Amino acid sequence: MKRWLWMGLLALTACGGPVETGAQGGAALKEGGRGQFLAYEHTVSIDTDEAQVRPLADKLVAACQADRENNCTLLESGSSQGRDPSAHVKLRAKPAGVARLVALASAGGSVQSRQTHVDDLAKSIIDSNKRLDMLRDYERKLKGLEDKAGNSIDTLMKLSKELASVQSELEQATGQNAHLLERVNLDLLTVRIDAHHHRSFWSLIGSALSEFTQNLSQGVSSLVTGLAYLLPWLLAAFMAWLGGRRLWRKFKRK
Repeated sequence: MKRWLWMGLLALTACGGPVETGAQGGAALKEGGRGQFLAYEHTVSIDTDEAQVRPLADKLVAACQADRENNCTLLESGSSQGRDPSAHVKLRAKPAGVARLVALASAGGSVQSRQTHVDDLAKSIIDSNKRLDMLRDYERKLKGLEDKAGNSIDTLMKLSKELASVQSELEQATGQNAHLLERVNLDLLTVRIDAHHHRSFWSLIGSALSEFTQNLSQGVSSLVTGLAYLLPWLLAAFMAWLGGRRLWRKFKRK
């Protein structure tokens, strides 16, 4: 309620003054030429030799960290060893940087799948810019009222409180706007690396042997469970057969 009172007062004092477009907001709208504020997220799956899973992931990480030209930022990376080695790398970079890294990953193995997800952020960015313009204009007018308040302590305190609130909202809105622009200007790339189709003959045999005991125990467990379910029915069927046999003998004697 207080916010609307202040804005009404400012409207009377400003009397239709033009609203200035924020520098960051206006520039954002002009610079977002690629895809009209579309945010791209790419996912690539690579299959390579078992011995190359970890080295390929390390190569992608090193290439990203060295690519300052495309503002490449490593977000996440990891690997697992054992029977089924795998690795993953997640990063954010300019489209040109993403293209280079996809080419590097593809050269290290065979591409099993590639997907691209696109989010349209046009409305979010336009709304964010409008909010920034409104908050900046409101802040400017509050500072103008503060200069005209004179020695009125009560008015100065209220203006200072409202100004602090607006500046806090402005800082938050600026951060949100920067995040939206980062999503538009920098693509997200996730590379998953495994060796499902490049495993050696002896590796497959070793995996089968290592799983033999577990598979055997599961088979025996399933058999015991099945017998536990069937045993009561078998006993009931046997008792019914004995009863029927006795009745049949009595009937024949008569």
